Amino acid sequence: MAYLSASNLTKMMLDFLKDGGNEVWRNNNLAVRGRAFIGRKGVPDIIGYNKKYGYFVCCEIKAIGDRMSADQMVFLEELSMAGGTAMLCQQVRDETIQVKIYKDGENENWIFKNGRLNKAE
Repeated sequence: MAYLSASNLTKMMLDFLKDGGNEVWRNNNLAVRGRAFIGRKGVPDIIGYNKKYGYFVCCEIKAIGDRMSADQMVFLEELSMAGGTAMLCQQVRDETIQVKIYKDGENENWIFKNGRLNKAE
């Protein structure tokens, strides 16, 4: 597998989450030149909800070299503790795509391979 862009990782996770019964969309949270930022800092790249159970679902995307901000980490942890499911999807230097899932104040590491998530060993 080659390195993927943030856009490709986002599309991959959108497809995966939709296939899993979630209504999700890309969250465009970009700064506008000449205008003060008025949104919530740290809101992930993908947001939505589970269609069957109604809980909030989100996923932060990080390509090679990208780092989580403190605001992004706080958002994922707070959502997890409030009953939602928060994810961090990132590709690492060996081309592995890791997904950290935060739920109920806990987190688990998974590996995305061949279109499936497998628990990391």
